Amino acid sequence: MRRLAARLALAFSLLVLPLGALFVWGALDAARRYHQEIAQNQYRDLAANLLHKSPDLMVGGERAGALDALAAELAMTNPGVEVYLLDAEGRIVGASPPMDALVRKRVDLRPLERFVRGEVRGPLLGDDPKRPRGRQVFSAAPVPGGGWIYVLLSDLALDSVAEAVAGSTVLRLALWAGLGLVLLAALVAAGTAWGLTRRLTALEAAMERFDPAAEAGPPDPPAGERDEIDRLHARFAELAARVRALLASEREADRHRRELVAGVSHDLRTPLAVLSGYLETLEQAGERLSAAERARYLAAARAQAARLARMTDDLFTLARLESGAWPFAPEPLALAELVQDVVLELRPRFEARGVALELAPPPGPLVVQGDAGLLERALVNVLVNALEHTPEGGRVTVRLAEAEGEARVAVADTGSGIAPEDLPHLFERTFQRRDGGSGLGLAIAQQALRLHGGRVEVESAPGAGSRFEIKLPLPGRDIYQP
Repeated sequence: MRRLAARLALAFSLLVLPLGALFVWGALDAARRYHQEIAQNQYRDLAANLLHKSPDLMVGGERAGALDALAAELAMTNPGVEVYLLDAEGRIVGASPPMDALVRKRVDLRPLERFVRGEVRGPLLGDDPKRPRGRQVFSAAPVPGGGWIYVLLSDLALDSVAEAVAGSTVLRLALWAGLGLVLLAALVAAGTAWGLTRRLTALEAAMERFDPAAEAGPPDPPAGERDEIDRLHARFAELAARVRALLASEREADRHRRELVAGVSHDLRTPLAVLSGYLETLEQAGERLSAAERARYLAAARAQAARLARMTDDLFTLARLESGAWPFAPEPLALAELVQDVVLELRPRFEARGVALELAPPPGPLVVQGDAGLLERALVNVLVNALEHTPEGGRVTVRLAEAEGEARVAVADTGSGIAPEDLPHLFERTFQRRDGGSGLGLAIAQQALRLHGGRVEVESAPGAGSRFEIKLPLPGRDIYQP
């Protein structure tokens, strides 16, 4: 950043110094033109007076002798004044300087005519015969009989400027003030460059110190966004916060993955051990077992294999739902009919456990947009969860309703209820209840409902049973955003 500050200071200085030089040049040029104008006004009648004093000046084939005497007199009083005699076409026919020193043999008469007519606004410049492109203030007067007397006042104007600069305190102070302003502008440029890069240096240091894994975040940006640097600082702070949040989320997801693997390993170990035990028994003592015992062992082995298949299928389903890889194909369907089919399918399983499964009359078909297979999977998981936590002799009641633009399916059981501290984590895939309940069914149900724009909510208290409510938006309603 120090290099940047030096480059900015140099750039500002390169911009300011020429402007300062231009200011000084403009001031001097203005002074020069001002004194040219003063000299021209002061000596406006000089040419006419010279002509009046020496009326015998001749403009023609030869120079009048009076011109030499006039030149000598002017050299004594005003050495910088040059006198030229011009014919009617502007050709120089006589001059106080030597004729061989002139580079121009002719003078443009238009400025002289304007001078005589009084059309003078500011200093009026005429040709300087001794310089190819030189122009100076002058005095002029027409000579009777044709021609002009042309007097250049160049040295008078230059002397006036030099004397003004040397003798005028105000002008000297103005020039010194101009130089002082240039230096001040250069210092301001250097200070501005340092001020700009100071905040950039602070931002660079904050970026170099930034450690995504550290608990302390980057320094807070200045209050309010005054300019682009403050906005850049604020954007960096936001980016740093996002990076930290993403890393924290990744660490949390990694922790969940480890817990899931540990939980799944635990859940898979039991059916695998049981399945292995039954198969080993059949292998080692198959001939000594009766047909009824072999059938019982085989049925138990099949049950454990089916349990393993369900668990692996649940894991695969949840992974596809969470990654967005599930082939979601919603279509209009009657939710009441789907619930009735699921209840009829699960009723024998409930009856085998001694739990009553009741379905209240629905208020109507409750048509929703959904994936029939996925919604059926969610309903089955919720009902099976109720069955697993309802003791023999208990009851599970299913009710459908329409409220607030939603189709709702309430599943209430008379089971043991859920501890309050477990409720916030009930739908997490790594959650294991304090009463030993575990599984991915509720996590799958919640992900399936979210895919439909709905959700599953739960109300429960220990010893008072639980009530799960599935909520789905009806067509034309806003989709729930979890």
